[in-house]
Formats: sequence, C-alpha cells, structure tokens
Amino acid sequence: MEEKKDKLELKDTLNLPRTDFPMKANLPQREPRIAQHWEDLYEKIKERRKGKPLWVLHDGPPYANGAIHIGHALNKILKDIINKYELMQGKDIDYVPGWDCHGLPIELKVENQLKEKGINKEDIPKAQFRRMCREYAARWVDVQRKDFMRLGVLGRWKEPYLTMDPKYQATEVRELGRIFERGIVYRGKKPVYWCIFCATAEAEAEVEYSEKKDPSIYVKFKLTQPERLDPSLKGKDVYAVIWTTTPWTLPANLAISVNPEAPYAVVEVNGELLVVAEGLLKQFLEETGLGEGKVLLTVKGQELVGLEYSHPFNTKEFLKEFLKPQTVENMFKIYPSEFVTLDTGTGLVHTAPGHGNEDYAVGQRFGLEPFAPVDDRGYYTHEVIPPLRGLRVFEQTGRRNKENYQIVRSPANYHVIELLKERGALLSLKDIKHSYPHCWRCKSPVIFRATPQWFVAMDQPLKG
Repeated sequence: MEEKKDKLELKDTLNLPRTDFPMKANLPQREPRIAQHWEDLYEKIKERRKGKPLWVLHDGPPYANGAIHIGHALNKILKDIINKYELMQGKDIDYVPGWDCHGLPIELKVENQLKEKGINKEDIPKAQFRRMCREYAARWVDVQRKDFMRLGVLGRWKEPYLTMDPKYQATEVRELGRIFERGIVYRGKKPVYWCIFCATAEAEAEVEYSEKKDPSIYVKFKLTQPERLDPSLKGKDVYAVIWTTTPWTLPANLAISVNPEAPYAVVEVNGELLVVAEGLLKQFLEETGLGEGKVLLTVKGQELVGLEYSHPFNTKEFLKEFLKPQTVENMFKIYPSEFVTLDTGTGLVHTAPGHGNEDYAVGQRFGLEPFAPVDDRGYYTHEVIPPLRGLRVFEQTGRRNKENYQIVRSPANYHVIELLKERGALLSLKDIKHSYPHCWRCKSPVIFRATPQWFVAMDQPLKG
C-alpha cells in the first residue's frame, strides 16, 4: 500500500515575516474607526497645545458643487503636510476649512437639475431658486467634509466657515462698510468677459478658446484736418485705416491708437490718400487687393497724435446725449499707445474703451469713458443709431461643431458692414478663422463688455 504524502502548503514556501497583524484588513469595519480616531485627535492636540505659539491657516474654500476629485485631495493633503510640520515644531495649529457656497458653479448644477425636470430657471421665483442652491450646497458640504476627514486631514471640521452662513455674510458687510467709511470704494465700469447667452460675467480662467470664423475688415476714417499733419495735405481727403475682426464694436469706437515711435506712410491708392504703418503697407495692399500704392510722405506715429477724424456713421452730436462732456470733447482723436504692435493690421487700432482691456487703458489715460452700448443679452441699446438699434451681437443657430461649440451668426456684424458699404468706408472684407474665447458652460462665443462694478482703491491706506 502506497504511503500518503503530506499536502504542500504554498505559504510555507514563502519567506514571510512573523507578525501579530491580522491577515485580513477588514477595511469596511476598521476604516471608520481610524477616521473617528483622527477626528478626535485634532481636538486632543488642540487641548494639549494651549498656550503654544499659534499657527493659523484659513483655507481657501472649494465650491460645494460635487464630489471631491484628485485636485481637491492634492490641495488638502499639501496643506495638511505643512500643518503637521508646524505641529511637530511644537506649535498650536488652527486649520480652518471652509466652502464657497455661492456662484455660478452651484447655480449651474441646480439649473441643470431643473432642466432635467423640464423646468426653466426663469419660471420659478428667485427666492425659491436661491433656496434650492443653498440646499444643494449644504448637501455637498457634508459629503466633501466626510471625504476630507477620511483623507486624514486634521482641521476644525466641526465648525468650518461657509460663505452662506449669515454670520459670515454679516462680517463681510461690516468689513465692506468699514472700507466705504474711508471713502476708498467707488462705482465704475470696466470691460470683462461676458456671455450674452448665460447673461453673466466670466473670469479669464473660465473661458475656453476655440476656432471661430469672423469677418476681417479694413475701414477708413476721414481725418478732419489733414493739413495739421503736413501743409501739402490741405483740402485733400485723407483717411486713417483700421483693421478689425469685430465690426459689431464699431458703434462704440471713441478713438484710434497708434505706436508713437513707428513710421507711418501717407500712400495714394486708387486716387485716395490712406494712412498706414510703413512696415505693414505691403501686407495691407496684398490683403485688400487695392493694387499698387504711391507713398507721398512718411511721418512718425507721434505726429499723428491729436489729429481728429470723423466716424463713418456716428457723430458727436448724436453721442453727446449718452456720454460725459469730457468724453465728447476727447473722442474721435488719435492717441498714442504702447499696446499697438506692427504684427498685423495697419498700425492704427480701432479703440472702443468699453470693449477691450487695452482699449480701456487708453480711455482711462485720455479721458474716454468705457462706452459699451450692448445689454446683458447682447442687444444694441438705444445708444446706437436707429438702423442698428436692437440688433444682437451673436445668435445661436442650434447647431454645434465636432468639439461641441455653439455655431453662431452675427446680425450686428452683418448690418454694420452693410452700413459701412453704404457710407463708402469699407475698404476690404474677408472671412478669417482664428482662436476666440468661448463660454465654458454653453460653449458659445463671449464678448468683452464694460459692466458696472465696485472698485477698491489699492493706492490708499486702510487704517483702523
């Protein structure tokens, strides 16, 4: 009878350490106990470190609009490492977490929930919508708090700050009042990225860039006193030429900017006298197809500064009803600007202080207010001439491209271009494709638009 062999255990072939640790982690049971230990640990540390040098970190708040992701984890863990280092140095640490419970990220989530139920945001009372946003934010604060605690981050989790807390808001109002009392807060207008379909401003970090087709036009503005540039031009029609891909901003044109150090040529083309940067003349003639040009004289940009021009369809008489006297006095002139480059265009830049940051800077320097005759939804206001009044900057077609960006048309661009043709001010029209900022929510093109805002004068001390 054959002798039975002992069964070989594979674990006996491994060189494993001898340990009292259980072979099974039992994480579903053990992890909650470990998390509770860390929660209690922060309170115990605070008690033992009373009277020690204080290390305080008021956390920059995440949005309470969803589950945490790897970015949240990275942010919190790096801060926790610093806090624990200071703890090891014998300090009393006070880590105060918080949440941003306001803003568009939360509103957008609630709005999408309403859309899933077939409800339009505009069809419910504003108070009800705000209440829904508060409830949504509160729910995600609790979810995120538990997840951060499970990461082992030590902090004041039982009493975080919430931007929707009435006490927090009262403190904000109190501090803002203190700033107001010192007279360093003022109301003004400044261009920002604006989505006309979402009817809201957007931060620069929020916009996305995608290719967009726009009209590329060259427009001539007649100089009213060309003899001030050179006596030989007296009695002649001389035009400053600008290039733009946003014809819809021309009703807001208040100035033309030039590079004061660059040479500019007065060139005769097809019987007309045009002013163009000398370094861009060849490119300008090729792109416009105007043919050969004869340079009559060359001047520095500084010599153009101060010359006045007439707008193709706007007049001071019409605009004085809507603009401040200082703006009316200073508008429709050529000004120097360090922002003018000779990479493309004509070296003479159409300047609308209400529709661009660089334009705004020029306006602030030379007494031109940020005029932006476009409302929240992108329609021309009563501040533009009647043929254009009520037109929209962009309209959605209902179609999207392969990247899911909205395809739009521009009634404003079309009618402005037609008006320029009627007035004989359009030199050239082509379509170009270029990178253009789009809204991160609706994927539609955004505009630059001056909106009323509060400003704090940073060059004044805040005492007390």
